Amino acid sequence: MRSLSWFTFVGLLALSLTLGCSDDSSGGGATGGSAGTGGGAGMGGAAGGEGGDGGSGPSFSADPPLVLAEDTRPASVTVPSDYDPEVTYPLLISLHGAGVNGRVQAGFFRLISVVDQQQFVLVYPDGINSVWNATDACCDPTQSVDDVGYISSLIEEALATYNTDPRRVYLMGHSNGAFLSFRMACERSDLITGIVALAGATFENPEDCAPSELPVSALVVHGTDDPTVLFDGGDLLAPHPSAPTTVERVATRAGCDLDDTTMLESLDLFEEWAGPETDREVFNGCDDGLAVEFWTLQQAAGCTRSTCNPHIPVFNDEWATRTTDWLFRLSR
Repeated sequence: MRSLSWFTFVGLLALSLTLGCSDDSSGGGATGGSAGTGGGAGMGGAAGGEGGDGGSGPSFSADPPLVLAEDTRPASVTVPSDYDPEVTYPLLISLHGAGVNGRVQAGFFRLISVVDQQQFVLVYPDGINSVWNATDACCDPTQSVDDVGYISSLIEEALATYNTDPRRVYLMGHSNGAFLSFRMACERSDLITGIVALAGATFENPEDCAPSELPVSALVVHGTDDPTVLFDGGDLLAPHPSAPTTVERVATRAGCDLDDTTMLESLDLFEEWAGPETDREVFNGCDDGLAVEFWTLQQAAGCTRSTCNPHIPVFNDEWATRTTDWLFRLSR
């Protein structure tokens, strides 16, 4: 991948900013009580309310471990500070871009600081050598690591360790992690409810994507001037399709009407871009329970790549709440 040194710098900066303001963000999550009560949890509040099934369901620890797959390939976990094993939470896996790690990416997405507010369980794993074996285009040149199997096993372990809802399992990936999110949506749609994919693409060959179960809902986000994963398609380790082609394939699998879309009010999500810069297009007519949106980042005049690379824009606090709200309203 190109621009890895810049990616690392901005990721670490975003992480420090996120952790620095986490106390303020977590205060809202305590308002309104547990995840099942709504209130401060917003759309992130667990739809299932009380965990288990009248006491007959599995028993979960009130003090669960904060590392999964500890003996093989550890992945870090953050749970709400008021985690209640009797409450069912959404499960979100954050997938990093090439050249960084899971903690940096979770901070870059500002997810760690909204875990209390949005009431979810967050898992942030690391790729081998800081890359994921996603599609042939990005970004493991050996294509030897079974990252689909690894992420699948983390999901299964998380569902068994924390009171999380198997109907509400989500991925949020950036760049290489977005490519892996698309691959997971193709190969393990039985495990995944929805994805947010920033600056990635699906397989070049549409025959390489055949969802095993229900298709997956997707929020596809891409900068029109992205210099690394090109908006109009390009070639990394191998060719990848354009952002519009990627979202059209996702929408087609979800049964959406490609000729019936609605434009929503644009958002201002990025610190250094003169907003509102994020245009939002909703696909209508999708199959029951499925949703597809396409957010395009329109780089502002005067925003140079030395201060705001559209491949790795510096988020404001609204990114994490907007994207998790979008995901957590979805359920199988």
